[in-house]
Amino acid sequence: MATDNVSLSVDPREVTGKKVRALRRSGITPVHLYGGGGESLTLQAETQALRAAVNTAGRGQPIAIEVGGGEKALTFIREIAKHPVTGELQHVDFIRVDATVPVSAEVTLSIVGEAPATRGGGGQFLRGIRTVTISVLPLEVPDEIEVSIDGLENIGDNIRVEDLILPDGVVAISSPDQVVARIAMTRTAAVEVGEGMEVEEGEEGEEGEEGEES
Repeated sequence: MATDNVSLSVDPREVTGKKVRALRRSGITPVHLYGGGGESLTLQAETQALRAAVNTAGRGQPIAIEVGGGEKALTFIREIAKHPVTGELQHVDFIRVDATVPVSAEVTLSIVGEAPATRGGGGQFLRGIRTVTISVLPLEVPDEIEVSIDGLENIGDNIRVEDLILPDGVVAISSPDQVVARIAMTRTAAVEVGEGMEVEEGEEGEEGEEGEES
């Protein structure tokens, strides 16, 4: 399950419009908090702290927000605006959530193990989707979901969303037929890569390795 909640302190913001540029130059970034039956709040956060929270939680983990020593809210990031050239944060929107009501979250899929089909059968391991959308209680969002490929023994074997082994309380809401991993014949793998699959480094079959050495 998720590690300790990410937390962020914010303060009410009175600066709006073009004056916000000066606010950003001083190391403060505008944020908004809304939803969950509460009022919409115009807020601000220290840019460094906000950046750390965004980088740690992303869109898949909850962030506990405290507003100027007052309201405390469990939130998820709803929108992130960045400067088109520098990539610096320009604005972040947070939405309140109820800890007792399931939310939709996007979680990384982590491949573990080794596919037997790549060891001698001329198989090439291909990656499909790298994240899955799930429904889960806010405080139970997993950091990642492990996907074992130890059972991929033959050419054509694959793992789809419907095959994922999920933690208790987690339900996948991505399309069940989306491919997570697949074993293709080495000589035809390039065709599948063109169809949206990706070659995963370190999982090439023997034929692919010999081809690189020649």
